[in-house]
Amino acid sequence: MPEEPESGPARGAERADRSRHAGPGSTRRGHPAGRPPDPPDPASARPASTIDRRLQAEQNGADWLLAALAEEGVPVLFGNPGSTELPITDALGRQSAVRYVLALHEAPAIGMADGWAQATGALAAANVHVQPGLANAMSGILNAARCRVPLLVTVGQQVQALLPEEPFLGGELVAMARPIAKGAWEVTDPAGLAEGFALAVRTALEHPRGPVVLSIPLDVQVAPAPPPHVRVVLAPPPPPPGEALDAAAALVAAARAPVVLAGDGVTHAGAEGAVAALAERLGAPIFGEPMAATVPLRTDHPLWRGPLPPFAAEINPVLAPFDVVLAVGMPVFMVFGHSDGPALPAGAALVHLEVDPHEVGKVHTPAVGLVGDIGVGLAGLLVRLGPPTAESVERGVEAVAQAAAARAAARRRVEGAAGGERVSPAALATGLAAAIGPDDLVVDEALTSGRGLRAVIGARTPATWLAHRGSALGWGLPAAVGAALADPSRRVMALQGDGSLLFGVAALWTAAHEGVGLALVVADNGGYEILRAGLEGLTGRPEGRWPGLRLDGPRLDLQAICHGFGATTARTGDPAALGAALDDLWSRAADGPAVLVVDVEGRAAPVGYPLAGGATGVGPTP
Repeated sequence: MPEEPESGPARGAERADRSRHAGPGSTRRGHPAGRPPDPPDPASARPASTIDRRLQAEQNGADWLLAALAEEGVPVLFGNPGSTELPITDALGRQSAVRYVLALHEAPAIGMADGWAQATGALAAANVHVQPGLANAMSGILNAARCRVPLLVTVGQQVQALLPEEPFLGGELVAMARPIAKGAWEVTDPAGLAEGFALAVRTALEHPRGPVVLSIPLDVQVAPAPPPHVRVVLAPPPPPPGEALDAAAALVAAARAPVVLAGDGVTHAGAEGAVAALAERLGAPIFGEPMAATVPLRTDHPLWRGPLPPFAAEINPVLAPFDVVLAVGMPVFMVFGHSDGPALPAGAALVHLEVDPHEVGKVHTPAVGLVGDIGVGLAGLLVRLGPPTAESVERGVEAVAQAAAARAAARRRVEGAAGGERVSPAALATGLAAAIGPDDLVVDEALTSGRGLRAVIGARTPATWLAHRGSALGWGLPAAVGAALADPSRRVMALQGDGSLLFGVAALWTAAHEGVGLALVVADNGGYEILRAGLEGLTGRPEGRWPGLRLDGPRLDLQAICHGFGATTARTGDPAALGAALDDLWSRAADGPAVLVVDVEGRAAPVGYPLAGGATGVGPTP
């Protein structure tokens, strides 16, 4: 048996600030939220035959792990192998239920698993190699934690008897993962493997979901297998307390000017329809959270106003006209960086509905905090509010008109800036919008050149839009590869800048190796434009003697780099040729990974604000 830790049956730790309530997760592209298809009816089960028992007795821990993944509906294991996972590599060749997808580096492996999980709404798995592999994977685990992506990351560990000698390959893994992962454990024997695996799956899939790390020593991998894994059964999160729902409903019912803020948690709960219905009942506009991973409802909904800006100083004036702010399934607020003043206007009452108790009151103290199942909470508010009132209907008419005017103005701004002899960021956005169909999945990590796309692209849904939320670069292309592997029948386009591409470009090899049809657009502005824009925001100067911002001397040959990983490539810098080049890109992507490098010119708007000496963070506002 494994050693008894403070937090569970396997040696390790689970984040103490996370909810312990399990739940079914969101629905994406027809998959039950957070879960693959239901297991067979137990009534149809039959006792194992003599042959079944003999085969089970011959299995080792590595065989058991793959069978357990298959039982949980995980058909793919992403990874980069090493010597502390050789029994798992050997076991992969003895079965066909779980397919191994090879990545050339651990960070893209985690990014691919992330994209798979976000595209399906189900658990994804990756395996990495002892301390170096886990260290390489940490940026991807950070992204998954920020996005609440259910990932199981298994790590091969050295033979336990050798660990006190501090061998070349082997060392502390749980402590490495603990600050970022939702949970981290190391198993010590076959029984601990069974218990630790079940705990890890449950922790990854319970709301708020997230990545977990399970270290499996070599001696456990080759030890006789424990009894077969039984699929983990999850219970839904508890409902928000009735008294809190009563108070929240009374507050929003009395509001003169309510607003709804909807975050990724709405999608995770499969509550897109419920949040739209609540906004319609209130006659309130809907804003998305800053830097969301997806959208909380169809973006052509009449009340949709787009995402909030990423700085408190910019959020405050957006929310200033409203007296009650109803925030659903999101932090309040995750901002990009420092700016003066609070995000929440003085006098605005906050109602915060969130499944994660850690988020409620973390920055802004709500007038009413609602901790629990988001879908149940929204339904409870709707029931308590009753039918629309004359005032809410009138507000709704005005909110719809304002939303339409705001969307039209944003579109005009981008389209008006799209002219010129070279491809500007606005011209790239309008060209992409014309080339992307309503069912195509867009995976966006183009930090500056893609900014205008949201204003001009056709309606997006949670199934057709994924964006970079996690903060560690190198997520976009690997996530797009994982999403394309999850559903080869749909078109997937990844958007990257030249700088961000290089953090995850090796994923192109996996796409070529797996025959994945994928379109990649690389906006090449020759440097880290996001940092130049940040320096302009900080200093007020558009240029300076700033090192480390340009990718020249020599200029990177992005076509050659991408071609070397197995993709077909093309390049354009002509606005008149952009449409035909994108059509050609889609055509080439039907046969494997295809890349279009677009030479982009033009500065991004300044990002951020000057910093006064001694600027610090603050605790919760009263």
